[in-house]
Amino acid sequence: MSRRRFLDRLTTLTQALFVTSFTCSARLFAKTVNQLPVEKLKALIEDRVISRTDSNYEVVRQSSVWQMIKPDKFPALIVQARSVNEIIETIRYARESNKKISVRCGGHSYYSSFLQDDMVMLDLSYLQDISVDKKTGAARVQPAARSVDFLERIAEHGFCFPAAHCGNVPLGGFLLGGGLGWNGEAWGGISCFNIREVEVVTAQGELITADASRNADFYWAARGAGPDFFGVVTRFTLDLYKNPAVILTTTLVWDIGEAKTVADWLDKTVRQMPDNVETLLILADNPEQQQSGSDKICIVQASVFADTEEIARTALGPLSGDGIPDGWINKSELVPTPLADLYEWDDTAYPRLRWDVDALWSDDAPGELVGKLVDHVREMPSGKSSILLLWKPYTKELPDAAFSMIGSVYLACYAIWTSPEEDEINNHWVRKTMQLLEPHTKGHYINESNYVAIPSRRVNSFSRTNHRKLKYLALQHDPDNLFHTYIE
Repeated sequence: MSRRRFLDRLTTLTQALFVTSFTCSARLFAKTVNQLPVEKLKALIEDRVISRTDSNYEVVRQSSVWQMIKPDKFPALIVQARSVNEIIETIRYARESNKKISVRCGGHSYYSSFLQDDMVMLDLSYLQDISVDKKTGAARVQPAARSVDFLERIAEHGFCFPAAHCGNVPLGGFLLGGGLGWNGEAWGGISCFNIREVEVVTAQGELITADASRNADFYWAARGAGPDFFGVVTRFTLDLYKNPAVILTTTLVWDIGEAKTVADWLDKTVRQMPDNVETLLILADNPEQQQSGSDKICIVQASVFADTEEIARTALGPLSGDGIPDGWINKSELVPTPLADLYEWDDTAYPRLRWDVDALWSDDAPGELVGKLVDHVREMPSGKSSILLLWKPYTKELPDAAFSMIGSVYLACYAIWTSPEEDEINNHWVRKTMQLLEPHTKGHYINESNYVAIPSRRVNSFSRTNHRKLKYLALQHDPDNLFHTYIE
């Protein structure tokens, strides 16, 4: 080989080795740079920063979902924050790493909207602090405090609040989406209307306080935006109510064949009762079928929250005596039911199994809605499922807030079952429920609708004006779209 050819080949080989070495070094450098924010975050938050390569990742991911259906969604990182500073650092990391953030409070979202591929899942479940100011009649509460714990704490000071009917539901997501709570019509109507102020970490990593006069955009959105809220609420200040001295409950049961008659009667009767009576009609399986002979039943359950037993008995009076429809198969009247008993009943009726849920608002006669559902309930594939109607969720004029869709009646369909093999038939039953009632549907409730799979649910959970305003505010305050929302 000539000297010239040898030198040419040597030069080519040297260049190739240089390029390869440079490329490998560049990749190594890029990897190191990308890891630096994670290492910094882990140094601050330690073992509460979980990446996909960590041995406990899958356990943490699946346990973040309260029910048995675990979506195949895999966050790039799960951060379990214990303080505002850790939330701010997580937001800083996400911005530096060009990652979106999904926020988990207690994991009670029916469709696990916080579980998103390749995002940073910011888990707030450690934030459970509760404090009460008796002088101002308010409580300061962090978002992951459970409803049952919150009510127990404020009861020590003589207060109550329209917290979630399911005691395990944390206040954060419940309030952000509106909140249909205990004795709601008497205590502010929708629970979020009792928010006095909120502390929020913004997309820019700033901690702000928002109320009607300060940072009003965030205050407006915190009352009803639900999963479309463009920040992280770290604390609510809530208006409280006097703890009722007496809670009595009357329960009446009929065969499902009487459901339309009962609904028509109840619609007239509820108008005679005061706001401190919460009235439900439930279409469900009959756990005592052998004794009564009825496969499916219609249940009326009314609870009154009052200062005296005399007031309570008078309020429930229209549900007693000769005025009720004939043919009832069970009746219990004026039973003392403290909130602990109501929560125990709710936990028993709604177990943590496999769930599908959808809901609607309607202004039509409840008897029309129920009449369309009688045969459908008879075909209910799971005996644990039910359909619920709530009367008078809020009868006053709505305040200026993101929450802006409501009807005179609220209807929710809950399918609950055990086996994955039964997923399709139960999902279909829920979808058919909503199809049957579509002519009567005014809109939807973001907290209990399938907004993940059905875009129209999230759009129709707001008035048109408020939906447009929500989109505008999100663009103003989160222009880089850091937070995962469903705003379109």
